[in-house]
Order: sequence, then structure tokens, then C-alpha cells
Amino acid sequence: MGRAHWVGWAGILGLFLWSAAATELSASRLLEGVPYMLDFLRRMVPPDLSVLPHALTGALQTFQIAVVGTGIAALLALPISFAAARNVAPPWLFYGARSVLNVFRAVDTLVYALFFVAAVGLGPFPGVLSVVAYTATVLAKLYSEAIEAIERGPVEAVEAAGATRLQALRWGVLPQLVPQFLSFTLYRLETNIRAAAILGFVGAGGIGFYIQTYLRMLNYPAASTVLLVLIVLVMAVDFASSRLRARLV
Repeated sequence: MGRAHWVGWAGILGLFLWSAAATELSASRLLEGVPYMLDFLRRMVPPDLSVLPHALTGALQTFQIAVVGTGIAALLALPISFAAARNVAPPWLFYGARSVLNVFRAVDTLVYALFFVAAVGLGPFPGVLSVVAYTATVLAKLYSEAIEAIERGPVEAVEAAGATRLQALRWGVLPQLVPQFLSFTLYRLETNIRAAAILGFVGAGGIGFYIQTYLRMLNYPAASTVLLVLIVLVMAVDFASSRLRARLV
């Protein structure tokens, strides 16, 4: 390794140490907090299964928020992605679309939830809107990168066979894009399940409402049941999504 590599690694280490000092990173404080963590976990055992129906209702609503939000976001992301692809859009449209995506993608789903709760009231609807607002920009960015990575070989082969532009799109472009688009969408569905789970903390529906309610009531066994249901939901969706994405590759 040359001198430049050592300087680079030293810079990375210095950045980490500087950030650790600024964030008050402390192993001793962590060790002092272990008994309190264990006490918190002890209070959650055994789970209170009497609240299981509420937990299942919240989990189902969280799943529905993620499905509807991801589906609408995927549809909205399609035209935006072509506008944000360097090899498809003219420069003025490309830079404009990318700038808009960067602005809206900088805002977290929870912030969108606060905005939409204030705008349309409490319930799952603002949760759907917040998932749509954030996911559409993320998917548009991913879709645009997939469009930019299209291989010209299959397209040129179809065009050389006398295909029209529409036929070239159907047989040369879409077979490359559709599997990636579906894979990206399924991955965002996984992450949106987790995101939608905390939207209830700000009144945007889902299982987070029950977690927040039981924790505020200091009903730790009930909160434990809701958390277990959430864990099962996330694991089930992750397993199903990973199997589907593996088939698309």
C-alpha cells in the first residue's frame, strides 16, 4: 500500500474518532445501562396474549399500508424514472428530475407522516400517503439507474431483425427492466413494512399505535405481544419477498 492509501485510511479513522467524540460514544455508559435494559425486558415477560387480536389488527393494517403505498409509488415512479435516466431524457429534464428526487428523498417517511396527519387527520390514510411520497422517489432513482444500465446488444439485435421501436421496446428493453423493477419494488415493500410499523407513533395508523399506547400505559407484557407479532410479520414478508426476488434474477 502506498502513502496515499495510508493517508486515506488515517483520514477515515480520524473522521470516525471525531464523530465518536461528538456523539458521546461511551462503553462505560452502555455497561451502566445494561441492568436497566434487562429490567425493561424482564417486565415484558411473559407476553399478554389477551391483546393478540389488537396486535393482529394492527399488523394487518401495517401490511395494508405498505402494500397500497408501495403499489401506488411504483406506478408513480415509472414515468419519473425515465425522466431521470441520463440515456433517455434530455439534459434539462434529467437534471431537473434528479434534483427533484434528491429533494423529496431527503425527507424521511416519518416526517411525511407528520405532515399528512396534520393535513388529512389521523388514521391509515396519512400513513399510505407518507409511504407513497418517500417510496416513489426512491423507486424512481432505482428504476432510472436500471434504465441507464440497459445493454444495447439485445436492442440492436432486435432492431437489426427489422423490429419497430415498439417491438424493440417490447423484446429488447422490457425483458431487461421488468425483473429489476419487480425486484426493487419487492425490496421496498419489505422496508415499507418496517417503516409503516412506526407510523402509528404519530397517528398514521398501523401496529405502531398499539406499541405506543401500551408503552405509555406501562403495560409492558401487552407491548411485548405486539412486538412479537411485528417480528413475525417482518420475517414472513422478508422470507416471501426474498423467494420471489430470487426467482426474478
